[in-house]
Amino acid sequence: MAEIIQRLLEFVESMGYWGIMLGLAIEIIPSEVVLSFGGYLVSQHKISFVGAVLYGTAGILIAQSVLYWIGLYGGRPFVERYGKYLLLKKHHIDIAEGWFNRYGAGIVFTSRFVPVFRQAISIPAGMARMSFAKFTFYTLLATIPWCILFIYLGKTLGENWRQIGEKAKPYTDELIIGAILLVALYILFKWWQAKKRNPVKEAGSIGEKKVAHQLKFLGPEYKVLNGKTIRARANHQEFDHVVIGPNGVFHIETKYWSGRVAFTEQGVEREGEKAAADPTAQLYRHEYILKELLKEIGVRADVVGVLCFAHPKAQIEGKSPAFITAKVDRLLHVIKSHKPKRPLSPKEVQHIFKHISAQ
Repeated sequence: MAEIIQRLLEFVESMGYWGIMLGLAIEIIPSEVVLSFGGYLVSQHKISFVGAVLYGTAGILIAQSVLYWIGLYGGRPFVERYGKYLLLKKHHIDIAEGWFNRYGAGIVFTSRFVPVFRQAISIPAGMARMSFAKFTFYTLLATIPWCILFIYLGKTLGENWRQIGEKAKPYTDELIIGAILLVALYILFKWWQAKKRNPVKEAGSIGEKKVAHQLKFLGPEYKVLNGKTIRARANHQEFDHVVIGPNGVFHIETKYWSGRVAFTEQGVEREGEKAAADPTAQLYRHEYILKELLKEIGVRADVVGVLCFAHPKAQIEGKSPAFITAKVDRLLHVIKSHKPKRPLSPKEVQHIFKHISAQ
């Protein structure tokens, strides 16, 4: 291993700035080692301090962006299957996802100073479709001082840069303690915010916001309506979400249920007991309203009911004979993979959307 690291560092040295960036982007060697070696190269006047910081920051940002995109496009199935090749254990991803879902985007910054989780947190950020601009901002906010510290220490040590572990320990200990305090303060702030609200009353809206955020990424060929009351003939019904696209009209009911949710012949069971709010009848009413509306405007289209579980700790067992069930991170796949009996033209999609929007 020592020989492999030595050869990789020789490669970094031969490529200068680009070597530092690639070394950190691939991250076979810990970032502290690459940055410290970069500091050594600065002491030998082979590269500049500012250049080392810029290219080092770019390399770390590339590595974290790749993890973000893995979470965004691959989701949990990809991570569970291939995470071991990225040296990320499922347990670490579970913890990082729990942090992100509970404490929000700010945890992307604070986790950067916690070993292991500074890599793991990027995947849940992608899975939750956090704004990439916000993700980049928080990542850079933590990465720049990290790069400056280790490049400075490597420069100071010069030929003795390999002693970076001993030299950096007082600084990294303080950073970790500071990060833990920062995380604790952030958690307290989020807890205080939550105390001001009624979690039972707002549970539904939290789930609906999560689903609405996901639906933003369907693409321009789909039209989305959130929290819309739709009327047909003498009937009306409030819908959590309606999606109109080339493969049909989807009505999505959001449930923010945690724990086990099982679909059996007797209906829906939640945590071993009959669910307090069986959504079957509501979804049937939604379907009826949409079919009546489509008859009114003279358009034939598939009407697809989806029950979406937005809580990260929901566990779905079995299948419903009445509608599709999915967790929020699989919702886009469910919609886009539906094979319609009759596809809708862009003009028909727009026609349906305009008719509903005008109500």
